Amino acid sequence: MIETDVLIIGAGPAGLAAAIKLKRENANMKVLVLDKGRNPGSHVLSGAIIDPKGFEDLLTQEELEKLPCEAKVVKESFRCILSEGWSVKIPWVPPLMSSKGFPVCSLTKVAAYLCDIARRLGAEVHTGYAVTSLVEEDGRVVGARTGEKGLAKDGARKSNHLPAEEIRAKTVVLAEGGSGILTERLVAEKGLGGVRPQTYALGIKELIEVPAGTQTAGETMHTFGHPSDFWTYGGGFVYHVSETQVMVGYAYALDYSRAEIDPFLLFQRFKASKAVRRHIEGGKTVAYGAKVIPEGGYYSVPTPQCPGCLIVGDGAGLLDSLRIKGVHIALQSGVCAAEAILAGDEASYFDRLKKTRGWAEMKRVRNVRASFSYGMPWGVAAAALAWATNGLLPCFRVPGCDEGDAAALKPLDRAKLAREVSSRPAGGPAMPDRLTDVFMSGVIHEEDQPCHLKIGTPSLCTACEAEFGSPCTRFCPAEVYRREPDSPDGAPTIDFSNCLHCKTCRVKCPKGNIEWTFPQGGDGPRYTRM
Repeated sequence: MIETDVLIIGAGPAGLAAAIKLKRENANMKVLVLDKGRNPGSHVLSGAIIDPKGFEDLLTQEELEKLPCEAKVVKESFRCILSEGWSVKIPWVPPLMSSKGFPVCSLTKVAAYLCDIARRLGAEVHTGYAVTSLVEEDGRVVGARTGEKGLAKDGARKSNHLPAEEIRAKTVVLAEGGSGILTERLVAEKGLGGVRPQTYALGIKELIEVPAGTQTAGETMHTFGHPSDFWTYGGGFVYHVSETQVMVGYAYALDYSRAEIDPFLLFQRFKASKAVRRHIEGGKTVAYGAKVIPEGGYYSVPTPQCPGCLIVGDGAGLLDSLRIKGVHIALQSGVCAAEAILAGDEASYFDRLKKTRGWAEMKRVRNVRASFSYGMPWGVAAAALAWATNGLLPCFRVPGCDEGDAAALKPLDRAKLAREVSSRPAGGPAMPDRLTDVFMSGVIHEEDQPCHLKIGTPSLCTACEAEFGSPCTRFCPAEVYRREPDSPDGAPTIDFSNCLHCKTCRVKCPKGNIEWTFPQGGDGPRYTRM
């Protein structure tokens, strides 16, 4: 058994911010950070234009100057895409959306940089360890257990077997990220849920190399509209991180109702639109990734604490749901958690969090996400009201997003599915197919291990195919699930080696029949530039 003062589960921005703050303020405190990725940042993905105020009270000026910033925003635009060939540039960038002067970063590189700082200060950061359960005594979280390594498909121990390890800690900080298994289990068991359930979007991102001299570093564009429909919250971005590299991403709300939807196909249509195509013409995709984004906002935040445990970052749903920005709030939450621990008063964490500027931002736009569920005009109106009144209007909690993402799905119209499939854009170096993109994520799983994706009841898969047409074969951005015509029990074939750990399947399965468990530590995507 290992003992430490503070155990931090997850080496993303929030967890590392907590580690840095703890060690900077108390060098004698033992801080242990565990992450399931192979390397620091391997499982970290975001846009990412980072609001720099998240680094206040965390990094020194020298450390801030050395932040791995790809570029700074020098030119920004906001565009409504109406169709593949037609878009309208909004004459001004809405103030709430403006990021001029902010750094454009690879969050993978930022996480690796923060990890280096935490280690230099004396924190122990170990990657390749999946923490699979929490340890409780008398209602208090007192530690956690890692998963075993070196198990064969049938569960037998191989020659390289490593047993589970138990770690005891005075305080556990959960920094798992969006749709974290341990976090959601704890929230459910302790009754910590927010006013409404968390709702997610699936974010898909590529890094595209373009010919030199064709683009301007620091130019950014945000979009809404096509290829999203009128009723679904969705939008995209284009960030020029250098003269030869462009980050392109698309986020689509997982409370969509049309069973024929394939978010990866929407991403391709987004890139094929004239407004985006001009930014990537002549380019070649070189990196790919996907993750779920907790976009429920203010009303979906759980009580992020219980005896012995604090929840930070995306796991607590800390995101500005209008700007779809959460890195700065994640950093602030990590600092608040550290301050509460240093003060010997864990229970003060949530109160400290509520005093941050990030929390004020979330409160200001608290009704925007739910308003978009009534259609784009209502959502835009709510966003305008939030800006004009600093969040005072609407003065009530707008209903919406109350049933959970999976419940929104309606039975499949197979004629619409046929039309959806037939409208796939033409391929090309900047338009790779799904499996080519998966290859560029660097994803690797040891194949001789138990499958970490569990189908509950195969007969429910048969019912799902009849009603919804097996939507898991479409909503997965890594082609993990496939329907085989001769499947004996109706369950899809699972290629878990492709899994990007985005957790879309556990969020969107309409029958709730997919259980996402932990593969052995070190497996999964190996992002280097996301």
